[in-house]
Amino acid sequence: MNYRFYYPDWNSREDVCSEYPEIKEITKEPIAFWFGVGPKRTIRKTKNSIQRLLKRAHPYLPVLAIYSIPQRDLGHHSKGGADSTDEYLEFIQEFCDALGDKSPIVIYEPDCIPHMEEMGVIDGMDRMSLIKASVELLSQTNALVYLDIGNPKWLSVPKAVSYLSLCDVHKVKGFALNTSNYYATSTCFDYGKKISKRLDNTHFVIDTSRNGNGANSEHFNPFGRSIGEYPTTNTCDELVDAYLWIKVPGESDGRVNGGPKAGRFSHHLALDLIHNKK
Repeated sequence: MNYRFYYPDWNSREDVCSEYPEIKEITKEPIAFWFGVGPKRTIRKTKNSIQRLLKRAHPYLPVLAIYSIPQRDLGHHSKGGADSTDEYLEFIQEFCDALGDKSPIVIYEPDCIPHMEEMGVIDGMDRMSLIKASVELLSQTNALVYLDIGNPKWLSVPKAVSYLSLCDVHKVKGFALNTSNYYATSTCFDYGKKISKRLDNTHFVIDTSRNGNGANSEHFNPFGRSIGEYPTTNTCDELVDAYLWIKVPGESDGRVNGGPKAGRFSHHLALDLIHNKK
């Protein structure tokens, strides 16, 4: 894959790095930027943020994650998102407009597809319709869009294939695995390859931000984990377009195991990932 990552030319965590210089191991890497709407993040502000980022990054391209589906995280640690279908589709349209002719990697809605397993039939069908409408809009941009399908232990291969097909994965670049999770790259590859084979060799990406020691029984801020392979397009197979750091290492999964609110940065979590690196 011919993709030039954008390595930030500023340190977004300069204060914490001044006290814990080791955390520069994380901040210097091309970590994904997450976008959504909410009480403090209007659609207009989000659009302006994306445009500023793309301008600053040019001619390199950042990785963007869309994370704002209604009923996000089904009310769990990362609850929130758009208040309505109309607001969400307006957000997606403005997101697409903000991209212009640029071609960043876009990760679409971590966990939102596999979460349909836990939704009722009506809510699940409504979400699927919303995803399909969003995919249609995103497919008209130059972005390299990957639909998140969770981790290898969430959906069976047949279910993952079915959901991706129903959500029109054929209209975009492919799918994403292991976003914000810890499963080893080899485990993700084996799972992804089986899905890909049933989808006419659809390409995929793997989140390696925290999977250096693989997963254990904990899914929320487990200690003893490690940062994984650094972001690269030099992967184990031509079907794997990239290893990415989609989840920001050090950002909390929620108020579990001593972590702060979901999405908040914790130097304790960051240092644990760094110190456990093999």
